Amino acid sequence: MTDLKRFAKNILMKKQFRSYEKKLNGLKMTYDGWIRQQEEKLRIDKIIISVHEKCLKNEAEKQTQDGFGYKNEGIHSKMIRTPVWYEVRKKEEGTENTVKFLFLPVWQDGKGKEAWIPEIRAFGEDKNTNVILFAMAEGMLSDLALPMLFKTWNEEMPVLVYGDEDVLAEQGREKPWFKPDWSPDTFLSYFYMGSLVALPARAVCECLDQNKQLVEGLSAKEALTRKNAVYELCYQVINRGIGQEISLTGKGCVRHIDEVLYHTAEEGYGAVKEMRLPADCAFGYERQDSWQPEDGKDHLVSVIIPSKDNPEVLFHCISSLTERTKGGIPYEIILVDNGSREENKILIKQNIEALQQKNYPLCRGICYHYESMTFNFSRMCNLGASMAKGDLLLFLNDDMEIIQGDWLVKLAEKAVLERVGAVGAKLLYPDSTVIQHAGITNLHVGPAHKLQFLDDKDDHYYGRNRYVHNMMGVTGACLMLQRKRFEELGGFYEGLAVAFNDVDLCYTLFESGYDNIQRNDVVLYHHESLSRGKDGESEEKQLRLLREKDVLYERHQDCYGKDPYYSKYLTTDMLESEYTPAYHYQVSMDMPWSRVQKKELPENAREDACVVLGMECAMDIYKWKYGVAAGRGKILPAEEDEGYYFQGYAFVIGSDNACYKKTLFLEEKETGEKLLIPVRDCYRPDIDGNLKDQIHTELTGFAAKVHLLDIPKGQYRFGMLMEDGCSRQKLFSYSSWVLRAGEEQVYFDETKRAKG
Repeated sequence: MTDLKRFAKNILMKKQFRSYEKKLNGLKMTYDGWIRQQEEKLRIDKIIISVHEKCLKNEAEKQTQDGFGYKNEGIHSKMIRTPVWYEVRKKEEGTENTVKFLFLPVWQDGKGKEAWIPEIRAFGEDKNTNVILFAMAEGMLSDLALPMLFKTWNEEMPVLVYGDEDVLAEQGREKPWFKPDWSPDTFLSYFYMGSLVALPARAVCECLDQNKQLVEGLSAKEALTRKNAVYELCYQVINRGIGQEISLTGKGCVRHIDEVLYHTAEEGYGAVKEMRLPADCAFGYERQDSWQPEDGKDHLVSVIIPSKDNPEVLFHCISSLTERTKGGIPYEIILVDNGSREENKILIKQNIEALQQKNYPLCRGICYHYESMTFNFSRMCNLGASMAKGDLLLFLNDDMEIIQGDWLVKLAEKAVLERVGAVGAKLLYPDSTVIQHAGITNLHVGPAHKLQFLDDKDDHYYGRNRYVHNMMGVTGACLMLQRKRFEELGGFYEGLAVAFNDVDLCYTLFESGYDNIQRNDVVLYHHESLSRGKDGESEEKQLRLLREKDVLYERHQDCYGKDPYYSKYLTTDMLESEYTPAYHYQVSMDMPWSRVQKKELPENAREDACVVLGMECAMDIYKWKYGVAAGRGKILPAEEDEGYYFQGYAFVIGSDNACYKKTLFLEEKETGEKLLIPVRDCYRPDIDGNLKDQIHTELTGFAAKVHLLDIPKGQYRFGMLMEDGCSRQKLFSYSSWVLRAGEEQVYFDETKRAKG
């Protein structure tokens, strides 16, 4: 390269870098800036807040009148280390509503000394307190806390309220802990409510008076300084407020305010993660005779295993089950074979005969049902269930490996409860600590295995891979539920032959009022997809997966994009593994429509494997919003819904990505015709974090919005053109994703005619 060319290229590169940095700075956002923007959108009624600070040696009263964003420099400029009494009032139409709060710091300081905790009655009754706020970690109330607590208590009269929290550091707010809505089994597992919990003062005093476990031989002050005392107190208050059995029917009594109510000095999870309820609370408020079936007989688990042409894998699973299962619950095994080759059929029968010669005290028999048919997981499971003798059904993939003796007992402990639907286990990849499954989250892009491929040795997002959690669903690779529940709901939906049948069953259970449970204290190995390959690895499988997802949400339209166990402030629009705040890469439909060009790629463009294209979303906008095609939705489409939305990421390996311009293109399968689509660059810190050896990969994300009519009917594959702005280099590559276009327009025409 001549000096002149080198000089010209350097000028071009500097220009590209300046443009890149300007764009990056415009898109980059911190959690602190983003959460403040979200909170500014909230409408909070103005209220009057009187603050009375009770100190060891003096008292001071302060008052402010701004209900949202109120500032009280005497209190909120530092962490609250002494009890504070708040009187919150709202005047309207000649009346005045008042709620009186007592804030009690229960945490201990860094030297391990007890924090000063006042006598509840001495302070609470003097002021006729309505609500007591227990602070489990050093911190301060957020500006939203009292207005939102006041509103909740005024309108709902709950028995317990908790909210979200974050850490207030010198550089601003960070490390948010966005919590699930009322989750009874999570509550029984650990104190997930975190650093701040609000309880009715009267209920607290009554529990302290009546509960010998908390107060026998102790003053109220001493009782509250005991480890776990507030946790036990919450247990008792919830029990009094909900009744004999905690369940999601109590969600109106236990209220989660899904906003940040508390700022901690350090992560509040550390103050509560080791807290446990006493052993006699282990099963919650369920009937103690839950282990006794209605007919008076012992429980029996029917283990149903669908399998075909995998005798080695299958009997590795069965051997681990029979040899490693311990505990007092018996089981039977039902194998459903949909057409193994004759030699494998003979081998399976021989292995079963050999197993039956052995003495496994808990095994009540092995049944082998052979019936040649097209693979349909739902039909095979339903067939196995129809032959079951047990009152509990356990659906188990043939590529599972049992590694924990008490696994069956622990799953059954929850499955036998009347309020419970499906119960699942945590699955790891074989001979590793890498997570394959820790529950199903219902994201906007569909059902997702959160935490997949992450290391289970680490504690992920405040214990999401630990403890027991209520979740929208669990995997059918290991799923237990009562047989009467399964029959009541009609079993697995056979219209979903391969994918999402387990999710469909879990969503049906959830919609029917049952609690689905993920037991992360039950761990199995999953030799994933050895039997039929991985979903989405071919065009055919991808299209089948999309079709079955459409069927899922046509059956569960009210569930689309909703998950009470997953915060609105976490990422819902991307299939990323972590529980990440949504400011990183959430979808925004406010972008302009892209102008599609029907033209060929530049002549000097060449296909190159160094171009990485990852498609993450490609669907019509109505379906993106509501989960189904326009003609099948409950809501009539608007004009802005008549289009497609595309999203993903792209980068060039081994090059400076600040120099490249991205252009998405579609290539029609039959004609080869190409449609070039300009895209908007998106900030993707997740991709950048995974590409430590690449340069300028913060803006690898892209998004585009295209009118329906700009893409003619056909089947297209996706490609990405990367044009170097500092040279003549033009590279492209393809994704395995495909798009079937044209069908959506029919639906829009039908709905317009119906509306007209």
